[in-house]
Amino acid sequence: MSAFARNTDPVSALAGLLDALDADRRASRATAKRGESNRLRLLMVHGAAAMVVAPLFLVYSLANGLTSASWALLRSIPFAPHSVAGWLFVAGAVVMLGSAARNASVAAVGLGMMAVWYLSFAATFTYAAVGWWLAGSDPETMPGLYAGPVYGHLCVIMIIQLVTALRMRADGET
Repeated sequence: MSAFARNTDPVSALAGLLDALDADRRASRATAKRGESNRLRLLMVHGAAAMVVAPLFLVYSLANGLTSASWALLRSIPFAPHSVAGWLFVAGAVVMLGSAARNASVAAVGLGMMAVWYLSFAATFTYAAVGWWLAGSDPETMPGLYAGPVYGHLCVIMIIQLVTALRMRADGET
């Protein structure tokens, strides 16, 4: 039952309503700040992970030569594997810089770069798996079937983060 229905003082009732609205506003603001903080931490994790994965990928690819069929598409990228590793490293650095500066436009550039990187890996591993399956190849030579979806879902995550950053920029939040 509302305060007005109980024949209470209208000023007290209005004060109670305003207090309730203020408490709700504070709770909403705290939730929004927590969400933004979590989003920025997640972006920092993505950026840092990219900067760690890039040199590890380069070391792996130089040691193993990327000679298997799974790497066919990636080998066609000019200056691979150096350019591929460099792209991811720069993307991670840009995401981290944009996130640290709370600049959604800069973070969006890095997220777009990371999405392209993950998409290229999803494509190369899916291409290898589909090619192997269509050729009816020997099960002993089967490429990893999990890699395409793993990188594909990481690409989708980057795109979701990218869209969020662009919406924030459009709303004037950063």
